[in-house]
Amino acid sequence: MILVSLAALCVAALAPFARSISWGVPLTLFSFAMSLRAAIGAALITFFVGALATLVLDTPTSAALGAGVGGLLMMLSARRSRHFRGVALLAWRVTQDATRERAKAGLDSKLRHLAKSVPAAEYAELAHLASVPLTAIGEWAAAGEHLGAIDVDALEESERARTRQGIATIKLQAGDLEGAQATIAAVPRPAEERVEAWLSALEAILLAVQGNAEAALEIADAQAPDDGALKATYDVVRAHAFASMGKERKARRALEAVREIAGDEGLQRAIRPVGPATDLAREMLA
Repeated sequence: MILVSLAALCVAALAPFARSISWGVPLTLFSFAMSLRAAIGAALITFFVGALATLVLDTPTSAALGAGVGGLLMMLSARRSRHFRGVALLAWRVTQDATRERAKAGLDSKLRHLAKSVPAAEYAELAHLASVPLTAIGEWAAAGEHLGAIDVDALEESERARTRQGIATIKLQAGDLEGAQATIAAVPRPAEERVEAWLSALEAILLAVQGNAEAALEIADAQAPDDGALKATYDVVRAHAFASMGKERKARRALEAVREIAGDEGLQRAIRPVGPATDLAREMLA
């Protein structure tokens, strides 16, 4: 059984590297627990197959059979949903200070490659997955690049709407009000429920930052979202609307509600795009 055990150890040692290569993620970004689970799983399968084979075969042949079966299953496991798992791991690491720079570089490189090598629908899912943590850490340009690489016309209608909503959000954050409005206008309305909710919020922000306070407040006051991010967004709308009406106290209360829901990061949404409440939000952040 010594040879079988050695075969199991060899396959176990290769398992983390197989996942790293298949997922397109540097091994240094894997946690110790992730590497250990991969190694233990591969070792157990190899040892079990090899041990069973010793009942009918000689030990060297049994060890080779165990290594072959264990190695094959290890590779199949590593390749299962490999792009999704790789992007998900990199996206998670992007949110951590210690690994942010390496993970972002890896994520950008991987998505640029996938944009040219996988079907449009699959790439769209991966780009949306990555956009959430990227925007959370303020990397709006990177999120916009990856969403912008989606072949929107190749998607189903529901995914086209979701993608355009994401792109409009990026354009709005970048201050491209005309581009955001044009992107929203390209979405057939009403869209799927959650997409429609965000499109309405984006339209309200566009109205608010351009000084159309009454129309913006009408949209905001008609909403009662359960989602915290949507609530904070509508409070940003109220802050801009009240500020444009000269009601600074109400605008400040709205921004305080944003901070309560989303922290200081939420106040950044009142700074860009620039609007009537931008200076007040900057003052509160300072």
